[in-house]
Amino acid sequence: MFPKKTFICKNIKVMKSAIELFVSQKVKEYRDKRNWSQQYLADCINLSASFVSNRENPKTDDAFNLDHIDALAKIFECKIWDLLPQYPINDKKSL
Repeated sequence: MFPKKTFICKNIKVMKSAIELFVSQKVKEYRDKRNWSQQYLADCINLSASFVSNRENPKTDDAFNLDHIDALAKIFECKIWDLLPQYPINDKKSL
């Protein structure tokens, strides 16, 4: 079995799903609204700046998980729902 990040073909483009892109954009918006650096946000949630950068970058497949979203909602003092789309998002990566 291959580890998650191992690719057999170099021509495969990896991208976030529509909902992952939505969440990463929302996190960036909340962070920018507060004039926080990626490093500051990373320190608040006990992760690295590169971790936050990779998740905000639409060209990587790294995404925030539910535990991250929960921690981010606490840090941003918002509801979890504020970081998620109001309605389902349809894309090719869906079930």
